[in-house]
Amino acid sequence: MSTNPKRLLAKMISYICSPPYLAVLVLGGALIAKPELLLGANRFHFLVATFLLGLIPALTAQDSIILHRLPLATRRKISFISFLFSYSIFLIYALVQGIDPILKTIALSYFLTVVLLIIVNFFYKASGHGSAVAGPVTALNIILPGCWGLLSIPLLALVAWARVTTKEHDLKQVLVGMVLGLVATLQSFLLIKPL
Repeated sequence: MSTNPKRLLAKMISYICSPPYLAVLVLGGALIAKPELLLGANRFHFLVATFLLGLIPALTAQDSIILHRLPLATRRKISFISFLFSYSIFLIYALVQGIDPILKTIALSYFLTVVLLIIVNFFYKASGHGSAVAGPVTALNIILPGCWGLLSIPLLALVAWARVTTKEHDLKQVLVGMVLGLVATLQSFLLIKPL
């Protein structure tokens, strides 16, 4: 464990801003924008979204307690594979069940993001945390009323600083990850047009 306070803070930010927790944040934003997501059949769909985008990935995130003793490269592979599996199941569920368009858009966004990350990571080490923060920040700025989504923008700088400070990534790797999350999320909103 690092005794450097700056590095410890960066690790804490990285942990808190890992993909599953940010998925819960964007689902919370969807709930603020559409409270009816907790009514009737939508409630079950929302719980499935929380389970497949938040809980299952949290168990296998590279920062999870379950995987912490494994080498970083192994943790990254396990995370990407489990995220792809979980996000794919939720996307299929969303398409087959005909769930609320906002949840369908979030499903597509997470699926496209992890696919893009996997493809890019064959050639370049793009930051999963970068994409995991840029996608939700983009989504929150689209779905939240007024300027409330703007409150999430500082998360971009916090995650970039944390990933560079922990030396998990350099700034270019974080920015590439952020661009992937942004592109996947914008594409999902343009395709489905949930609002």
